[in-house]
Amino acid sequence: MKTILLATILALAPVGMACAADISETSPAGYDWSGLYAGADVGYVAGKSNLFIAGGGIGGTSDLNASLDPDGFIGGIHIGFNQEMANRFVLGAEADIAYNNVDGLTNFGGSALMKSEIKWSGSARLRAGYAFDRTLPFITAGVAAAKYEATIITATPSGDIMVHDETHTGWTVGAGIEHAFTDRWIARAEYRYSSFGSKELSLAEGLGTATSVDLQTHDLRVGLSYKF
Repeated sequence: MKTILLATILALAPVGMACAADISETSPAGYDWSGLYAGADVGYVAGKSNLFIAGGGIGGTSDLNASLDPDGFIGGIHIGFNQEMANRFVLGAEADIAYNNVDGLTNFGGSALMKSEIKWSGSARLRAGYAFDRTLPFITAGVAAAKYEATIITATPSGDIMVHDETHTGWTVGAGIEHAFTDRWIARAEYRYSSFGSKELSLAEGLGTATSVDLQTHDLRVGLSYKF
C-alpha cells in the first residue's frame, strides 16, 4: 500500500505541473514557492470507528455495535512539488507517510476489552493555494490509506484474539497554512479529515456472518519543510 501511495503521487504530479505550464509565465517579484520540498511533521489524531457484528449482542438475540474511537499522536515525513503562477496561485502535489501511536480501549462483553490501533497512515494529494509573498494558505485533497487493527484482550490463559488486521483505503481533505521564514525553510500547520471506509472483520472472512469496522480521523499537524 505504501508503494501504491508513492505511485499515485507520481501520477498526480504531472497533472499539477501540466496545469502550471498552461497558466504560468513568470512569478511576481517576491518569494517564489515553485520547486521540490520535503520535510517532517507531527500531530494529534482523533479517530472515530464503529465495529458491527450481526447477532453478536447478548445471547445472540441482538446485533453488536461497539465504538472504538482510537486517538493519539503521529509523526511522519512528506515530499511534494509546488508551481507558483503569475497570478500568485500555487498548484502542487504531495505525499506523506506517518507512524501512528493512535489507539483506544472499549468494553467488549463482560470483562473483555477491545483494543483498536492505527499502525500507520499515508496519503497522496493535490494542493492549491494563494501566495501572500512568504505566507501560503492552501487546501488539499486526495487518496488515503491506513493499517488498522482490532484485538480482544481477554486476560485469560488462551490469550488475546486478533479480530481485524487490514489496510483501509479512502479519501482525505483538509486545509492549512505555510510560512517561509527563510528562502529554504518552511513551517506549516494543517487540519485534515480522512475517511478510510469500512471493511469486514478479518476474523469473520468466509464465515457468512455480517460484520464491519469503519474508520475516520481528524488530524491536526505541524511540520517543517526544506525547499530544494
